[in-house]
Amino acid sequence: MPSPFHYPTEITGLDKLYSLLKGVNHPLEVISRNHRIAGDHYFINASFADKKFIFTQDQEFVEYILKQNHRNYFKSEIQSVTLRKYLGKGLLTNNGKDWLQQRRLIQPGFSKAKISSLVSIMEEEIDRSMLLFKAQEETDLYHFFHQLAFDIVAKTLFSSDIDQAKVQELGRIITEIQEFFTREVRLPFYTKAMDILGITRKNIRKSEGARKIIQEILDKRRASGEEKHDLLDMMINARYEDTQLPMTDEQLVDEMLILFIAGHETTANALSFIFFEISRHPEAEQALRNEISGLGEEVFTPESLMKKSYTVNIIKEAMRLHPPAWGIDREALEDDHFKEYSWGKGTQIILYISGLHRNPKYWTNPEAFIPERFDDENARNFAYYPFGAGPRLCIGEHFAMMEMVLIVRKFYQQFSFTSSHDQVEKKALVTLRPIKVSGKIIQNPI
Repeated sequence: MPSPFHYPTEITGLDKLYSLLKGVNHPLEVISRNHRIAGDHYFINASFADKKFIFTQDQEFVEYILKQNHRNYFKSEIQSVTLRKYLGKGLLTNNGKDWLQQRRLIQPGFSKAKISSLVSIMEEEIDRSMLLFKAQEETDLYHFFHQLAFDIVAKTLFSSDIDQAKVQELGRIITEIQEFFTREVRLPFYTKAMDILGITRKNIRKSEGARKIIQEILDKRRASGEEKHDLLDMMINARYEDTQLPMTDEQLVDEMLILFIAGHETTANALSFIFFEISRHPEAEQALRNEISGLGEEVFTPESLMKKSYTVNIIKEAMRLHPPAWGIDREALEDDHFKEYSWGKGTQIILYISGLHRNPKYWTNPEAFIPERFDDENARNFAYYPFGAGPRLCIGEHFAMMEMVLIVRKFYQQFSFTSSHDQVEKKALVTLRPIKVSGKIIQNPI
């Protein structure tokens, strides 16, 4: 019986087999290859899993799914079911009315005004970390930024209520869970084997260990009676509009755990790519230094960090080329259509952000690093979605941008970085991360 739907060009035969096998460990390579074969949209029928997938790197399609008809799309089972086993029901994993209620509750805590009050905490952690640099020493910046971003999110969430040992323990647990979760998503048969062997349950216990650490911090804060004006205080004091009740401890822990992951992982990845690109483009580094020196005493003020600047252009361009959120997944709640295509309820839509950001239909010289392109007065309308779009736009966008601008300026005011490689090897897990970004840190002459 012919399908009542009109899916995009289907990937079949050997190309489909290649996609299913190679895509487990090299999704960017496979998805990009399929788009070269089929164009900006393609379809795969994963009959063994009873799943249908539409992949797209078309801006209008992305806008349709994330904005115009967002109510017909939930986050797929990958996040709303599989990831929820480990992280609970927070903003990242929730859907529908529960998600909207939580978003409205938490959103005020991530306004520009609220985030500005955290600059001093960020500065303290950045200054402390940069004291560890030794001139001319070979350094892996990915490892450094991973630790720095984790320390910053720990202190902005919990102030002084978490010690370094607990920060490191949380980091280890979260990294191990993400590695396991990625394999679970991409290898359904692996998942069944891990369930039988008890490995899945072991990783759930790890997440319970992380939750226990956060609960202890929450209990300590309440017992102290202190007001520290950090994100934990904001979460504790938040009240639902309809009942004026606070979040339960379970909800608080869920949201804190997710903020821990979302608040450091993508930022660490983005910073690694940013510094790699600066190291490969001395003209951009010089323009950055000129801006830093020209700003004088205003260089680290919240107002300066948040306004349009060449520093921001560098960050945006690096995130265009290497978006940490390399793909966005959605699942159709009902049958739907867009232009000439139509698809059934349950179809998985993969918005391929990495491909969209390099699509020559939207970008001139798309493979080149050109920060100045974001000076364009039409930049707001670019095919550019590093933080998503629509109602589920990343709640931490302002936090992440301010943090990254601060780190870039703090570093290049004192140091320079010379990469030891011409290409950066990437690993596409839940987020896009570099394998390593190694090179030498050089002290600026006084």
